[in-house]
Amino acid sequence: MLTFVYNFLCIIVGTILGFALLISPAAYFIFLLFRLDWALKHSRRHSLCPACHRVIPLTFFLCGCGQTNKLVPSEEEIFYKKCSCGKRLPKLPRHGRDELIAVCPNHQPYHPIGKYTGTFPEVVIPIVGGTSTGKSAFLAAWTVYTQGQLQFQHQVDVTFPFHDGPEYATNCIQRFRQGVPPVKTSIVNPCSLGMDIVSRTSRKGMRVFLYDPAGEVFDYQADTSENSLTPFEYYDFMDGVIFVIDPFSLQPLQKKYPQSLLNNHGFQASDKRTEDSCDKFIRGLYAHNLGRNEYHYASCAVVITKVDTFDPKAEAFDLDLLIGKTAVQKKIAANPRMSFEDALDEVCSLQLKKWGLGHVLELLEQHFKEVRCFSVSAFGHAPQHGKPFDPQRVEMPILWLLSKKMPKVLATR
Repeated sequence: MLTFVYNFLCIIVGTILGFALLISPAAYFIFLLFRLDWALKHSRRHSLCPACHRVIPLTFFLCGCGQTNKLVPSEEEIFYKKCSCGKRLPKLPRHGRDELIAVCPNHQPYHPIGKYTGTFPEVVIPIVGGTSTGKSAFLAAWTVYTQGQLQFQHQVDVTFPFHDGPEYATNCIQRFRQGVPPVKTSIVNPCSLGMDIVSRTSRKGMRVFLYDPAGEVFDYQADTSENSLTPFEYYDFMDGVIFVIDPFSLQPLQKKYPQSLLNNHGFQASDKRTEDSCDKFIRGLYAHNLGRNEYHYASCAVVITKVDTFDPKAEAFDLDLLIGKTAVQKKIAANPRMSFEDALDEVCSLQLKKWGLGHVLELLEQHFKEVRCFSVSAFGHAPQHGKPFDPQRVEMPILWLLSKKMPKVLATR
């Protein structure tokens, strides 16, 4: 009897051990498959390349030695990969892959697109306007603002993820301290100026792409074929647009402020019609196979530039009385419940209509969810070498557009 029980138990144990030996490799293989699938799902991120303006999967990263590695989970190496230099590189963002510099493989050599790429939502804002409207000065003034007042007033950290961003910011700060205007953009399809804006309290953030193509792109030409409209790839991802207007290019002001007068005070008026620039911009959207309703989710900030502080001796630059701080204060005095931003929008839009640009505003309102007008001064006074610039209200248009996309990031101090 004991022999029978013993034999029976041996058979049971042997069966269990045999079954375990048989199923263990299959179970382990299934475990690896689930592990690999989990790793692949958590490694998938995409980003917009600032140079080719395409959405790319984040698969290639730079090691500290400068070697490019493809960091995608595989059966052989799920979580880490060993670089040729011997360093162990993470394949998942949660393991530290965000600390590595991502690169776009659409370029030769590969184009670096910065650390923490794909971590934050991306906001794309092109700056539109004809030649000499003040786009480059506006962008430079905003950059200077981000390095000081923005970080203090809104409790955020601002960094430049792309390789030429820090140098550009340093150059802008130096020029503005010396009272030297920035260099005009001459590249038709430039790389984006990127900046990561991250809240110090919530650690929520955004990556902002600002595009400043040469004004010649939006100038009217005899060649009005579709090929001349230069449709940009980043139009597909546009979250807002800044449409820049040079008031001294408008016919009513050209009579009052001739170019000879502006030259005496260091200003160059645009000789291009605002109506033509707006028309070409809108036609460019259609050339990009985008219908009239495609941009009803995006907003448009109409920015009137060169509204510098009133100078009685210069007998010019008195636009402050029409669309600047003085005009806004008068509007608020008549209606105390009105905010500064609402009053600024109203005085600017009314003045633009008086100057004959009502149809431009109507065209923009037909294609964008919301249109708001601003007046700014990138310099704060007529350019004078050695006298630091003091930008006025340059932050308002961009902060308004950013608040539409990420309202919780920019908390007011």
